[in-house]
Amino acid sequence: MIPSQLLPVFEWGPPSCIITSSKDGVPNIANLTRIWYVDGEHVAIANQFLNKTYSNLMEQPLAFMKIANPSDLFHWEIGVRYIRAETDGALFESLLQDIQMISWMAEAAVPAELRSVMIFKVLSLRKGVEESLHLTPSPETYGELLNALADSLGCSRLSYWVPVEGTADVKLLASRGVTGAGVQADAFDSMKRLALLVVGKRQVIRLGNIQSQVRYIHSIRSKPLGQDQPEVPNTLPAGPSSYLAVPILSFDTLIGMICCEASGGQAEAFDRLEDGFLLMLSSKLGETLAASASVAEQDYGPLFRQTIERVRLEWTKASEPFHTELSARERQVAIHVAQGHTNAQIAKILFVSPRTVTTHVERIFQKLQVSSRAVLTRYVMEKGLLTDHPDSDH
Repeated sequence: MIPSQLLPVFEWGPPSCIITSSKDGVPNIANLTRIWYVDGEHVAIANQFLNKTYSNLMEQPLAFMKIANPSDLFHWEIGVRYIRAETDGALFESLLQDIQMISWMAEAAVPAELRSVMIFKVLSLRKGVEESLHLTPSPETYGELLNALADSLGCSRLSYWVPVEGTADVKLLASRGVTGAGVQADAFDSMKRLALLVVGKRQVIRLGNIQSQVRYIHSIRSKPLGQDQPEVPNTLPAGPSSYLAVPILSFDTLIGMICCEASGGQAEAFDRLEDGFLLMLSSKLGETLAASASVAEQDYGPLFRQTIERVRLEWTKASEPFHTELSARERQVAIHVAQGHTNAQIAKILFVSPRTVTTHVERIFQKLQVSSRAVLTRYVMEKGLLTDHPDSDH
């Protein structure tokens, strides 16, 4: 229920509030020290002086919480149901320690008091987008984003579109290098159709070899022989040969679409970009755009370039055969081999037989296409896998 992207919000402990209602429908709002994350479906608050809140929850267990994300200033609304209160135990001690630490830092004269920990089940989670219109990135932001993508990914002709709320239409916000932009009325027609397709599919869209495919469409739409029909052209006007479109998602909400076009050899840049990488980039760029409203204009470009480079590094590591081809046990064995352990030592560390370790090593050699323990060690060291792995002694 609670997305992983929101976990830092609970850890940072920004100001928050809770709204409850009596059985007669009289509302009450109370400010909270913070909202604590318990697990994927539960949150907790500290009952220090929440007399009316507690009274209301005894009559009506449904409540409404609100919390702000300090990184992008967006508000989140959390619908909850009161479950129970705890006056001791690990969770109680953890919250008490947090509160006492805050009290100590604030040099409070009276020690912090904690009556109980109130635990709630999360029923709904909603991003308060309508309250954050003042945080909408400026038009210059999207231009800097396209420039960063062009420099980093080699896609020189791009456009950025956003869905028009309440309609099935899309709106162009920025473009870069598109042929005929500002001159030809239909310069963005193809990209707009592509953006509309992304709105419906919410996935990466690729169109290649456009010229021959359009010619084929013309031919199959021709009328049967013997009837009057326009002549199907043998050649088409020069134009893009390939298109690529990527949805931009912020916390699983579609906030925009990036459309790219290329001709000739430039289309090879699209082929080098895997769908998995583009979807990872989509999510990270969505988060960056949400946070960009609080960034100075001159920092837009560096911010987007850092995001793209970070995603590139994460994707390289995630797609590394060490992670994709080897099993968890084989990765453990490979790390121990790189650390200089013998098969007998590895068997003792992992509580398996030496023969099992030998079998794992043989499979590792085959999957990673390495020929010896020395080559495997160099492979692990050069790719920085030793320091990243939890089984590493370093």
